Amino acid sequence: MRKTGAKNEREFKKLRTRAEEFLHKRSEDSRTSPVENVQKLIQELHVHQVELEMQNEELRNAQTELAESRDKYFDLYDFAPIGYFTLDEKGLILEVNLTGADLLGSDRAALIKKVFSRFVAPGSQDAYYSHRKQAIETGTKQVSEIELKRKNGQSSHAQIQSVAVQENEGNTIRLRTAVVDITERKRAEMALLAAHSHLEKKIEERTADLLTNNAQLHQEIERRTLVEQALKGSEMELHLLTSRLLTIQEDERKAIALDLHDTITQNLVAIRMFVETKLRAMPDDSQTGVSLERIYSMIGECIAELRRIVDHLRPSILDDLGVIIAVNRLCEEFQEMNHELSVEHEVAVKEKEIPEGLKIVIYRILQEALNNVSKHSEASNVKISLRKIESRIELVIKDDGAGFDAEDKRTQGLGKGIGLTSMKERAYLSGGSISIQSRKGLGTAVMASWNY
Repeated sequence: MRKTGAKNEREFKKLRTRAEEFLHKRSEDSRTSPVENVQKLIQELHVHQVELEMQNEELRNAQTELAESRDKYFDLYDFAPIGYFTLDEKGLILEVNLTGADLLGSDRAALIKKVFSRFVAPGSQDAYYSHRKQAIETGTKQVSEIELKRKNGQSSHAQIQSVAVQENEGNTIRLRTAVVDITERKRAEMALLAAHSHLEKKIEERTADLLTNNAQLHQEIERRTLVEQALKGSEMELHLLTSRLLTIQEDERKAIALDLHDTITQNLVAIRMFVETKLRAMPDDSQTGVSLERIYSMIGECIAELRRIVDHLRPSILDDLGVIIAVNRLCEEFQEMNHELSVEHEVAVKEKEIPEGLKIVIYRILQEALNNVSKHSEASNVKISLRKIESRIELVIKDDGAGFDAEDKRTQGLGKGIGLTSMKERAYLSGGSISIQSRKGLGTAVMASWNY
């Protein structure tokens, strides 16, 4: 700006000198010229004077515009949000705006001719020296981050951008340096790093906890695996024991049934026949005959009860005539003993299609299911089916009675004999499956099946 004003002043002086020379020459010519030449000269001088006045007006306007532009430049320069510095090759501060002076914590006038490095923190001196050297040697813009130390001892972080320029036809090098306060950003970065470090520490701690918990979990899994294996072994032993017990039970029932049939029943039959013979030999009005008739009747009842007990223990019909006839007979006897019930039964399988070992299982499950219906269901209708569907033998007993909660463990022992649990055990040990479905008020369905 100052150079432009000096240039305009030099031009004005040159113009004035030329005007004086021109007037001097015209004065010499007027001494030898006629009057009309003098008048013409005076006219030209007036015109030239007007031109000069107009040029002076233009120059004043230009100077005013330059002054306004200069003021705007200084306002923008001084009050910019970024600190601007002009440094010489040695790092002396030649120019600085107000923001730059505020960043260094000093008055602008006090900073002129001061070395910029005195405001650089010790830890950033090497970075600043390398930054300034690279800017001067390469002629390219350099960007660095340094720590500044204010006059009052406070420190701040700054980003500096410098570019080298040449003045006075390349004889002088100046550094134009912009300084941006990044203290808040640095604080945020440090806070972020601290948070990141804290998070990593927490992650490490959590990972260690997870590893510990994982190890404990593996130990628990191993322990439970061993327990499960032991339980499976115990369960297998229990099933084998149960199977053995059921076999022994059936054998004992069969032995007891044979004993009752071959001894007590036969003896009672013999006694009855003896009494019958005696009754025929006595007169009709004999008092002894009346007593013998009563004894004869009681012996008959005992024989019938013994036969029922024998059939319950081990139905001879099952061994003699097969499971089909035994099932039909069991359903008929159940109907005779429960007149209030409507019993429907269907057998759609052939005797030879049922394996020998499965026959007693089917009979016992049906026997226990009907026993539960009689004692607990309060049903009006019972439907029984034994059939073969493709390769599956299926036994189904349904009633419309009161039902029960099939998941309630207290119901697992319903009824005498093998109970629901033993029914399941018999089906399982024979290679089949059993499902007991029941809801209170909606009856019960027992469904057993075997694949062969």
